[in-house]
Amino acid sequence: MKRSKMAGVVAAALLVAACVSVNKSVLRPGLPPVPVESVQVFFETDSIPEHTRVAILNAQGSSGFTNEGQMIDKLREEAAKLGANAIILSGMKEPGAGEKFVNYLAGGFADGQRRGGAVAIWVPSLVKPPEGRTR
Repeated sequence: MKRSKMAGVVAAALLVAACVSVNKSVLRPGLPPVPVESVQVFFETDSIPEHTRVAILNAQGSSGFTNEGQMIDKLREEAAKLGANAIILSGMKEPGAGEKFVNYLAGGFADGQRRGGAVAIWVPSLVKPPEGRTR
């Protein structure tokens, strides 16, 4: 295989590996999407305003090619698509040494899957009234 073609194959493999995927269980369908910038992030220990649960989100991505910020951004993006204006993070889990070692033996990369979860929620008190109008 030519060197340039091999570099293209490796680059494509790295791009695929860098992806963060999100599985979702929708609890409240039919909400209109919101801008991703408006999705706030809460932690389980925060004081969370009254809300409605929209979905349970579980993300995963290669620990060697993603970071926690990318995971949180992807969770916010999926929440926005579902009409949620906030997420409650339930934590991130890094792959253990055993998982990394097995992956190294199987494919040559000492890597594993980073996992994170969140509950997508709709918080009415976070919605701002339109410009020029008061409540």
